[in-house]
Amino acid sequence: MTKVTGPLSPPPPAAIAKALGIEHLTIDWLAGDGSDRCYFRVKSPELRQNCVLMQLSGTDAANLLKGRYDWVEISELLRAHKIAAPRCVATLPEYSAIIIDDYGDIMLESLALNCAKTTKINDCLPFFRTSLDMIGQFLSIKPTPGAIWTSRAFDQERFEWELRFFVTKYLGPVAHYTLSANEEAEFGADIKAISAFLAAESVFFVHRDFHSRNLMIHENSVAVIDFQDARLGPAAYDLVSLAFDSYIPLAPATRLELLEHGFAVVSSVAGEKGAARARLEWRPMLLQRQLKAIGSFGYLTVDKHKGDYIKNVAPALETLFDADVQDARWPFLSGKLLHILAKTLPDRTLILSPVTEPLKMAPA
Repeated sequence: MTKVTGPLSPPPPAAIAKALGIEHLTIDWLAGDGSDRCYFRVKSPELRQNCVLMQLSGTDAANLLKGRYDWVEISELLRAHKIAAPRCVATLPEYSAIIIDDYGDIMLESLALNCAKTTKINDCLPFFRTSLDMIGQFLSIKPTPGAIWTSRAFDQERFEWELRFFVTKYLGPVAHYTLSANEEAEFGADIKAISAFLAAESVFFVHRDFHSRNLMIHENSVAVIDFQDARLGPAAYDLVSLAFDSYIPLAPATRLELLEHGFAVVSSVAGEKGAARARLEWRPMLLQRQLKAIGSFGYLTVDKHKGDYIKNVAPALETLFDADVQDARWPFLSGKLLHILAKTLPDRTLILSPVTEPLKMAPA
C-alpha cells in the first residue's frame, strides 16, 4: 500500500482497503480546483475501475459524521433522475472521507481549450449542447419537502449577499476601488432591485456551479460533478453559467447559439411560458452571476492562495459587455460599475501569492 499526502491527508490505506473490501491499493493525489476538499485516486487490480477518495474538512466533515452529507444525498437524487453523476461507493465518516466513482481527468474545459488551440472549437460544441440538455433534466426535478437542496434557495438575501461579496473580495482588495457615498447608495438600491427580480423565479433545481470545470468527458459522454451546493434557483441560472463560461474563449455568436439551445431545453420542460420567462431573466442573471464569479476570483486568489484566478476577470467582464446587460432598472450595476471594472483591471503581479510565479496582464 502507498500513502500519498496532499494539503489534507487521506485516511490510512488499510482503512480505505477495508471500506472497499480489497487488500492491495495505491493512492495518488489529484489536483483540485477552488474547493477546500482534497481528492485522491485509488487504484487496485481488485477493483473493476478506479475510485476517487474525497477528503473533507470543516462543516462537510461534521455533516458526514452526522450521517447526512449533501454530496451523497444529491448524488442519489441525480442518479434517480438518470443524470450522469458519480455515486458514493463507500463512506469513512471517522476519517472525514467518502469514496466515489472515478470519471477520469478530462474536463469539458480542457477538451474545449485543446480544440481552441487548433482552431477547431466547434468540435467541442456537441458536448456543450449535451450539457445544456442536462439542465433540462435538472429543471424536471420537483422540489421535495425535507430534501437538502429544497431547503435552501437563491432568495433575495442570498443574491444580495453575493453582490456584497463581490465588493469585499474583489472591488476593494483587487481593483483597489472604494465606492463613494453616492455610488454605495446606487449600488445598494440596484442590488435590492435585481435580487428581488431574480429571487421571484427561484423555483427550479440548479446546480449552482455549472461550468466547464465541473463537467467531465468520460467514454464520450458528459457527467456532472461538484453538485453538493445545489439549491432552488431561476431556470436561467445554470444556462448562463455554461453558455457564458469565462474559462472558455467562445465567440459571442457561439454563446448566443448555445443560449438559444438552452431556451429550447427550458421550453421542453417548463413550456413556452417558462422559456419566455428565462428570456426575460437571462441578462440580469448573467450580470449577477458574473459579478459574484469575479468576487470569487478575488477570494480564491488573494484569500485562499489557490492560484491565479484573476486572469478570468477580463473574460467574465467581456461577456457582460458582449451580452449588452445595460438595464434601466439597475443602471449603476449594469452601467457605471462595469466601466469601473474595465478601467481597474489589475496588474496581477501585485496580488498573487509570493509562492506563485508572477504573470502579466495581457493588454485589453
